[in-house]
Amino acid sequence: PESGSKEEQEAAAAEAAAAAEANAAEMVLRGSGRSSEGMEVEKGKGASFMSFVEEHRGTLNMYIRQDKALLHSMAFSALVSLPKLLDFDNKKHYFRSELKRRNAHERHGSMRVNVRRDFVFEDSFHQIVLRKPEELKGRLTVVFNGEEGVDAGGLTREWYLTLSKQMLNPDKALFIHSANGLTYQPNPASTIQPDHLKYFKFAGQVVGKALWDEQLLDAHFTLSMYKHMLNQAIEYKDVEAIDPEYFRNLGWMLDNDITGILEETFSIVREQFGVMLTIDLKPNGRNLAVTEQNKHEYVQLVAEQQLTKGIKEQIEAFKEGFHQLMPPDLICIFTCSELELLMCGLPTIDVADLRANTEYTGYTRDSMQIQWYWQVVESLNQEDLARLLQFVTGTSQVPMDGFKALRGMNGPQKFNIHRCGDASRLPCSHTCFNQLDLPEYPNAELLRSRLISAVREGFQGFGFS
Repeated sequence: PESGSKEEQEAAAAEAAAAAEANAAEMVLRGSGRSSEGMEVEKGKGASFMSFVEEHRGTLNMYIRQDKALLHSMAFSALVSLPKLLDFDNKKHYFRSELKRRNAHERHGSMRVNVRRDFVFEDSFHQIVLRKPEELKGRLTVVFNGEEGVDAGGLTREWYLTLSKQMLNPDKALFIHSANGLTYQPNPASTIQPDHLKYFKFAGQVVGKALWDEQLLDAHFTLSMYKHMLNQAIEYKDVEAIDPEYFRNLGWMLDNDITGILEETFSIVREQFGVMLTIDLKPNGRNLAVTEQNKHEYVQLVAEQQLTKGIKEQIEAFKEGFHQLMPPDLICIFTCSELELLMCGLPTIDVADLRANTEYTGYTRDSMQIQWYWQVVESLNQEDLARLLQFVTGTSQVPMDGFKALRGMNGPQKFNIHRCGDASRLPCSHTCFNQLDLPEYPNAELLRSRLISAVREGFQGFGFS
């Protein structure tokens, strides 16, 4: 479906448009009151539509790329509800054009911010946090006190980058870094800051304003934080970025019969400001035993406590500020990895540097699978290279000193590729060890297909560390 003459491609696109239009019409009619037989017919058509769109994904995205207005048309608008079938560049254009369309009838003034260079975070906070959404959408002008620079765009870019760095500074006690030292999530102990929830709302406003202004931030969050921003469900696998050792223990618990081995209750013990606290995961949890039958519930509740309930107020405050500028129904078209790229931009990835600083277990640099792997990597564009880096390390951020400076949970940890024998699986990753598990695929074509599928799906291939 991705090859053939121009006439064949145009015919396929026309057929796809017709199918999309039919599906869109069905969506409009949904809920109009039909028999169960009619509903079954609709389900069948929906499955057929999905199958068709998946088969012709490349052709559809090519035509959308050539005519950006297609996603706003009746025929193609149904694809917006299927964001995994849209390429990132098409989503990004739709997102920005839809933002403008929704605000076309609003008039936004200008917003001037005066800051001292050493206190960019504090000064910006006092001038922004109480502003209304309509004010935040205005054109931003930044003045650094005591400096003569006129903001023609450069000072605004510098302000966003400086502000995002100061926002994540551990001294502010708002965010803590993950095991790899590169990504951040809210600090459960941020209450040490009297106005911490106002600061989190401000942080959300900054991220939303940056996306509105199409500016980049130096702020890479954990996978679970991006999920919260996109209103996606948290999974226990997301614990890996925060506490790799605990994640491994949870994985062992799920993979083994714990009868007579573990004596856990539906509670956890955490230290806060030097005091040990017992936190119930459910009512009276400290008196409820974890068994082989209920261990899956326990693991899910632990993940929710670690990644959601324990920082619920901070997350809600952040999202309040973020959603002042970013409509939840619009920002959710992106995956977590795409949201990071939208916020932080595409890094410049030096494949030669990555290759020179990659280690192997079970393979050697001369293994056929490794030769095929690097052939694939060298053929990737910067967007897919960023996705690969996200998939293996948890972030698209490249260390300042290059890949020799990559860190894992135990300190310096180079990018490493491990052999695993099941060629029926997609590659998977262990982000806290910068580790890619690459099955021993029998040929280059299968390796390319499986690797690209894994990295483009984004964070779907995590295994246990």
